[in-house]
This record gives sequence, structure tokens and C-alpha cells, in this order.
Amino acid sequence: MQGINLQRATRPLMIVPAVLALVLGGCRTSQPPEVKTDPALPTNSQPNSKVVVEKPSLTGRIDNVSMYPVPNRPADLAVSVVVSITNTGSPTTAQGWSLEVVYPGRQTPTPLEPVHVNGLVEMPGTRGKKVDLAKEDLVLKTAQALIANGAQVKGILTFVLAKTSENALSNNQTSVTIHFKDSRSNPYQTPKSVIGSKAMRP
Repeated sequence: MQGINLQRATRPLMIVPAVLALVLGGCRTSQPPEVKTDPALPTNSQPNSKVVVEKPSLTGRIDNVSMYPVPNRPADLAVSVVVSITNTGSPTTAQGWSLEVVYPGRQTPTPLEPVHVNGLVEMPGTRGKKVDLAKEDLVLKTAQALIANGAQVKGILTFVLAKTSENALSNNQTSVTIHFKDSRSNPYQTPKSVIGSKAMRP
């Protein structure tokens, strides 16, 4: 009777290690395989895209030019230029305004900087309409207010030419050009416009 009991008792002891081995084996195979990457291979963590940085893009045009003697200084000539500025880029201000005047036998040193003047002036092409130079000063209009994308600003720039008369500039192929810059100091200029003819349009 004792031998039978001993024989039955030893069978479970032989089966238990086999069951444990199957259980442990199943745990090992249920784990996901470990993936190793080669550090020498490049990784692409970001999409391959280019960042486009928009910048200002200004275009200037001279619409009208008016000349008249400087009050109380008849030997000097004032030149008021109506200018339109259009922006097709990022918002920007405009600055660094100057005038270049070229006529036969003489080239006025550039840049001629604009002056701020007060008073009403009759501008060509306005059918007798007088313009307030102080309110329409393009320097003040564009110094702080941003010119938005697709927007256009029109104003007046006035310059003084010392010891020059209107007769010296009229009807002799005298040309004027306005130079200016955006807020990033990128330079621009209007197309050359001949005094006495229609303003050249870009």
C-alpha cells in the first residue's frame, strides 16, 4: 500500500516542472520583439517642407508734378509730387524718401530730402481742386502706419530746388524719380517721369 502511495505522489512532481516551462515559454513569446535602430542611419522626424518667409514688395508711381516759387524765396523752386505706393508683400512702412531731378546740362545732387510745408496748392489734373499739403504729406502717412498687403497709399512729397526756376525745368525733357525704402531698408524707385508729360505707369 505504501509503494502505491509513493508512486502516485511522484507523478505530480514530474508534471509541474513541465507545466511551468510551458507557462514561462508562453510569457516570453507574448512579448513584442525588440526593434533596434542603427544610429548611423538618418531619421526623418519632420516632414520635408520649405518655410516661405514673406517680405514687403512695394511699387511706386508718380501721378502728378507741380512747380511753384517758394513763398518769400522767389529764387528757389518748390516741386510737389503726387505719389502712389502699392504693397503686394508683407505689411511695411515706407521711409527714406528722396528726389532725383535730371535735366539737360545739370543734374541736381541727390538725394534731395522732402520738406514739410503747410498750405493749399492746386495740383495738375485736379480741375482746379486745391490740396492741403500738410494733411497729404506722404512722409507722415507712411512713417508709422503699415501699408497692408494689397493696399495703396497716395500722398504728396514736396522738395525745394535752390536757385532754380520753373522755366528751367519745363519743356526740356527734365525727368524726376522718387527713391524710397521699406521697413527692412530694401530700396525702391518710381519709373522716371518727364515733366510736362503724363506720368509713366509701371
